[in-house]
Amino acid sequence: MSANWKEQALGVLPELAAEIEEADSPYQMWFSIHRAFEDAYAGSRNESLIRRIYDYADWCCQQPPGKTAADDLGTSVAVCFYEHIPELPAALNDMPRWFTKTDVMTMKEILSYHVGEKGYQEILKVYDKKKR
Repeated sequence: MSANWKEQALGVLPELAAEIEEADSPYQMWFSIHRAFEDAYAGSRNESLIRRIYDYADWCCQQPPGKTAADDLGTSVAVCFYEHIPELPAALNDMPRWFTKTDVMTMKEILSYHVGEKGYQEILKVYDKKKR
């Protein structure tokens, strides 16, 4: 696992410094980041925070894989962040800004984990609406 996951997170998400510093693992940190992501969509959107969270998720997914799921940054992003995006209606409707339909099809197993096949079909409907 990349040794500088905390360092990178602190640089990108300084407003979450306390949560990042307290995290004993990338999983614990990503649960805190996901809470901040939900808050960023509540009320008036915090576009800057949303963008930086997606950027950090991309950075994590580009890091070399860990030896196990426990030390793999990409897996922590999938489990603690990506799997939960479809559960948040505002983030679900905003997905086309951040993922292509091809990405969504490639990530079907991850994105449908909590919402099932019916929820996955709702994701695809969002993309179909955006095309019109």
